[in-house]
Amino acid sequence: MAARTGQSPGALSDAVRGRHLPPLEVALAYAEACGGDRTEWERRWRAAQAGSATAPAPKRRWPLVAVAGTTALALAVAGVILAKRLVHESPPADSTGHSARFFADDDVFNQRHPHPRPVPDSARMVTDLLALGRVELRTGKASPVVYRAAPGTPTYAVTPRKHVGQWGANPFEGIGFPWDATWEAPLERQWTVVIAPDGRALECWLAKVRDGKPSCEWGAVSDIHGSSVSAKGQGTGSGLSRLAGMITRADWRAGHIDHALSFGSPDNNSQYVYPAVGSDGRRQGPWREGQFIWLDRAYDIEADTSLTPYERVIAKALQEYGAFDVKNSAQFGFVSEYGSKPPGSKEDYASLEHIKFAKYLRVGTITPSS
Repeated sequence: MAARTGQSPGALSDAVRGRHLPPLEVALAYAEACGGDRTEWERRWRAAQAGSATAPAPKRRWPLVAVAGTTALALAVAGVILAKRLVHESPPADSTGHSARFFADDDVFNQRHPHPRPVPDSARMVTDLLALGRVELRTGKASPVVYRAAPGTPTYAVTPRKHVGQWGANPFEGIGFPWDATWEAPLERQWTVVIAPDGRALECWLAKVRDGKPSCEWGAVSDIHGSSVSAKGQGTGSGLSRLAGMITRADWRAGHIDHALSFGSPDNNSQYVYPAVGSDGRRQGPWREGQFIWLDRAYDIEADTSLTPYERVIAKALQEYGAFDVKNSAQFGFVSEYGSKPPGSKEDYASLEHIKFAKYLRVGTITPSS
């Protein structure tokens, strides 16, 4: 549940004990993870808060405990149901048909681009991209972990262990880095993203925790309410946030991705195009960071019965929103949030080889006005 919601195990455990009203953010995350309606659960939470605030002083504690206990009990029951669903079923669909996404609505990753400019050597670039013969979707434990800090989460001063100077000034200078003692620094995953209550995403490369204090080898700071371009530091070689194009748990629950994807290419050169603001590529091939790819509308996704449920979701996202090359990578593929479970997938590295990339994938560029 902690991995699914981004909340700490301690906060979730405390919420179901019923000793006090849990923070709104925790209650809503819990409810959403169980397939509940956020609006309805926010109404219940505020009713519980109002009840505790208006009760007579001598009896104040009991209405609060009763309401909080009832809320917590409902959430706990929902949590048991969720646990069973995770074992036996695909993630539930979101009734709204839309998924949660990062960054402002007018950000390039949240816009459709109906008229991209195809590059003349698109076919050859696709061949190069697929040269390794396998397209993967990183899921489960193979993905970056995203934690969401509560207002009371302790913060620390963090100085990167390496790369200062080569990669610019310390991106965390003057910023309190939230870290909950119950969170775990990933052992194999390379990136940990902590979203602060003010919306800043602190992107940490090779997180470590010593004596309860976190540290990062390097990182970046982005604003999930603003642009996908990192404000400080460098989370990807393109200068775009690690969250840009990430498939979230909410996306899989909705069964629809309402934003562009991101990918890495093994053959990036040192050039870049919009929306990238830099490149760490060193190859001599035609790929530039910021390059745009999409699936041609001629590909009839619904008629392709060979697609698994998660392959169908990816294909539709590539037709509706496309994807951007944001970094160097040993393997062409896409990334989803840690702990996410694409419908029909059993592995942390799920294959996408059945989507007809070779025939229908196109390469081009977009402009800021598109």
